[in-house]
Amino acid sequence: MVQVIMGKHAHSHAIDATAWLRQNGLRATHGRIAIVQLLDNSSVPLTLADIHEKVRAEGCDFATVFRFISILEEKELVQRVAWIDGTTRHEIRARDGHHHHHYLICRTCHKVEPIDECVVERFESQIAKERGYAGLSHSLQLSGVCPACQKPAAKTRKKP
Repeated sequence: MVQVIMGKHAHSHAIDATAWLRQNGLRATHGRIAIVQLLDNSSVPLTLADIHEKVRAEGCDFATVFRFISILEEKELVQRVAWIDGTTRHEIRARDGHHHHHYLICRTCHKVEPIDECVVERFESQIAKERGYAGLSHSLQLSGVCPACQKPAAKTRKKP
């Protein structure tokens, strides 16, 4: 299972969850506010189970989380990410001029690091234009072994 590392996105400000929900025509309940804040504060996309685990104290059962994430997806406020381990995850869509993230995942410790640069966007635009597609999107996850996980392997190889 992929380790979920929490942290701030690279954007300069957090969403005012109450105002954001109301601007998008949604009721601002305690549970919904908690879900939006959780997604906004996460540096990686989250599974429905991750979301439920963290907002359960706000009175959100799994069905509520599922329904609300579905509503956010329909309104194109949250996007699904097919994760490298086969799970489906969710993250707030790019906003305020900030683009989506790609991810670097350690195959050993499962640490996840967002990659802020997107080298695929220009290629994606070119492909869409050449082939007449609209609404093209992509996700990119790279996997490898992080420097911390390489150290123990290097030590065991050096022993005679």
